[in-house]
Amino acid sequence: MNIEKYNHHGKDVFVRSDLKGKHRDNCLCFICEKFKPLKFNNCHIAEELFKNCKKFNVVTPVWECPEFNESEKVL
Repeated sequence: MNIEKYNHHGKDVFVRSDLKGKHRDNCLCFICEKFKPLKFNNCHIAEELFKNCKKFNVVTPVWECPEFNESEKVL
């Protein structure tokens, strides 16, 4: 398993090379109709998770959610 260091949102972070860039493939948010990043009416859960990700410079894929509603479009 290889680990690499790269700059993400202005901070150096470490990631498993085989998982880098796979966040969207594993996150319910990207196929949920409530997920509207950078918009006023974005999902409140996604907003709070993103704040936490920025605060600690981590990536958090969502695998379970009580408010998920499948969208016809994928971001």
